[in-house]
Parts: sequence; C-alpha cells; structure tokens
Amino acid sequence: MLLPARLIGVVAIALPLVARRRLTLTRPAAPLVVVAGLCEVLGFAAFATGARHGLAVAAVLASQFAGLAAIAAYLLFHERLTRWQVSGVTVVAVGVATLAAVRA
Repeated sequence: MLLPARLIGVVAIALPLVARRRLTLTRPAAPLVVVAGLCEVLGFAAFATGARHGLAVAAVLASQFAGLAAIAAYLLFHERLTRWQVSGVTVVAVGVATLAAVRA
C-alpha cells in the first residue's frame, strides 16, 4: 500500500512535535488552520472535477499556483516581488496563454 506524500509529510512534521510536546494549537491560530484545511479540500475537489473534463487543462491551471500566490502576496500583503519572481509569473502567464491559443 502506497501512502500519499501529504500524509508522509504531515507525519514527519507532526510526530517529532508531538513527542516533544510542542504541537499546540492556539486560539488565534485555530480559525486559520480550519480555513487552510477547507481550502486544501476545496482545491483538491476542484482539481479532481476539472481533471474529469480534461486532465491537461486542469494540470496547466494547477501549475499556476506559485504565480498566483506571488500575485496574492503582492496585492494582499504588499510584498515586494523580485525581478525573478515577476519574470516567472510572466513566463507562466505567457505559457498558459500560448497553450490556450494553440488549443483553440
């Protein structure tokens, strides 16, 4: 039986923290943990639904995660983006646009 990589990652991080009694969930962090979990489940469900209609399209859209995270950090948290990050977001956007134009 193969274990999912996420489960292995969670166990690798959580077990040492539990063993040292350092895994605590504070009241301010609890809503963020719940929202993160819900977003993870919704994201996986959206990918699975999209993959039923076209795996290639769903994979291309999923690959935009890093670029969207950088743009969200810039807009929401006023993070500064380096030239490499801006060029990476640009390359991803141009690549997706090219794939969409070729597919149409």
